[in-house]
Amino acid sequence: MAFDIAQFLRTNKTMAIWAAFFGLVWLANYYGLFGLVFITYILCFLFNGPIESLAARTKLPRTLWAAVIYIVFVTVVLLLVSSVVPKLGTESTAFLKKLPDTLETLRKHLDQWAWLAPDMAAPISKVKDYLALEALVGVKAETLFTLAVNSLNQVTTYISTFLLGTLFSFLIMLDFPNLRAKTIALRDSRLRDIYDVTARSVVRFAIVVGMGFRAQMMIAAVNTVLTAVGMYFLGIEPVMLLSTVVFFCGLIPVLGTFISSAPIVLVAVNTTGPAHALWAIVMIIIVHTIETYVLNPRIVAAMFKISPLITLMILYVGHKLFGLWGMVLGVPISVFVYRHVILGTEFQLPRPTDAVAGGPKPGAASPDRKD
Repeated sequence: MAFDIAQFLRTNKTMAIWAAFFGLVWLANYYGLFGLVFITYILCFLFNGPIESLAARTKLPRTLWAAVIYIVFVTVVLLLVSSVVPKLGTESTAFLKKLPDTLETLRKHLDQWAWLAPDMAAPISKVKDYLALEALVGVKAETLFTLAVNSLNQVTTYISTFLLGTLFSFLIMLDFPNLRAKTIALRDSRLRDIYDVTARSVVRFAIVVGMGFRAQMMIAAVNTVLTAVGMYFLGIEPVMLLSTVVFFCGLIPVLGTFISSAPIVLVAVNTTGPAHALWAIVMIIIVHTIETYVLNPRIVAAMFKISPLITLMILYVGHKLFGLWGMVLGVPISVFVYRHVILGTEFQLPRPTDAVAGGPKPGAASPDRKD
């Protein structure tokens, strides 16, 4: 009997539709479009609620509030860029100039420790090899200029992606009711099978990812402020540059803590020595203890409480498959796939007001619950 692919697809319709959906996601990442799609979605997710609320309370047109909110958003971004970027550039230049001296200072301290503890000489020697400038940047010193040019090109790509995402999200918000109506109309079209299979799950998936990323942004912002205050009192400079690193690394669960702590400790070692670095480590531990026992339970609630080991495994696999975006979104996506797709658990999604108040109130309805 010959294999009938049409009959196979009809029999395994749901599996085929989801395979096609995730195939499109993979293609978007492969061709560098995933970042644009994600930024567009996150801005729509963040701004749609305020726009709907303001339009309902004031009875003014929705398009007017969309324009006002985006004007305010762009103005704030431009003010931050004009005030922060010059200082950030100056601090980055000074940091890079001091980096070889900082590494050399740390290597000297390691030599002293190796002399005091001969049994540790071998592992300390390995650590010294990793602290060589060529090992850290992955290139020889004479090609650092090429590395700097490539980094500048990457930053330019990120900026253009952000600007395009802002523009696309603004256009979507202007015509959102019409777009939503046309999407719902798909259930009466030839694509009704795809709509019936994916519509509810995609909406839940989008809410989980959006609220998870928003929660992580709130945690990263609080961590950045606390770390900046700690560095100010410890006299660790440059505060602006290191705080920026802390914020962006804070968007990566667990692993981001170690990535952002390394430059802080390096600068502390170069400032006054290992004793100062120990105080910096104590400050970092205090900040992330607050994150673990105060921020995570109240902001992320119970939805993303998973083992740190599982988190690291998810981050590793996510990085291998999707690069940076896999590390940023790996945890919320994995939680959704495990709890909703595999277990079939109809867990409640916290409302925006509940994300800060410690989770949904008893008896509160889930956002996708149908009354």
